[in-house]
Amino acid sequence: MTIEHLNQSMIDQTTTLVRPVWDERLAYWVSQVGCPPLTAAATVALCLPRLPVTGWVWLWVTSYLCLVILAPVLYLVWLLKQGRITDIHLRVREERVKPLLVSLALTLLAWGLLSAAAAPRLLIIMAAATSLQTALFFVITTHWKISLHSASAAAMAVLAWMLYGSVALGLILTVPLIAWARVRLDRHTLGQTVAGAALGGTILAGLLLALPL
Repeated sequence: MTIEHLNQSMIDQTTTLVRPVWDERLAYWVSQVGCPPLTAAATVALCLPRLPVTGWVWLWVTSYLCLVILAPVLYLVWLLKQGRITDIHLRVREERVKPLLVSLALTLLAWGLLSAAAAPRLLIIMAAATSLQTALFFVITTHWKISLHSASAAAMAVLAWMLYGSVALGLILTVPLIAWARVRLDRHTLGQTVAGAALGGTILAGLLLALPL
């Protein structure tokens, strides 16, 4: 058992002895609602008004959702039922390696299929950004537990800002809120949430600026 496993076990045992205070309960629900699959789905929803109205658009969107979001979540559920991960949020750093590899393979597949099918450029950029982010997170995770929650929230906020401007201010405020929740629950340090948000937001913003719609 690694030191990280022992530390997490001690935290869990302490938590069961102390009734969670209101801010911890709030942090828990913020973390649940702001989990990467839900924020990623919200990011796709933000793209919908900017996609062309064609008969194929829902096929492209469905393919993206299935490969980039649904399939990785189902894989996590399977790992959880097999007892191979501690929880669905992958609190232990070592448990993140295989799910990230599977996610990388699926996002690359989505990127390739969307590109080959001449899907809307925005979806292709989204798939490319997710692939690059997942690859970098895989490398970083082998040494450091960077925050996936913060990265996904930042990507959603950046996309909303670049597509809709100041009306997206509310989504931008979700980034520090989700980062606070992860720190409050002892899932990440402040540095890990800041790094995740910076990486997630920068990658998508860079591709959107480099590859204009």
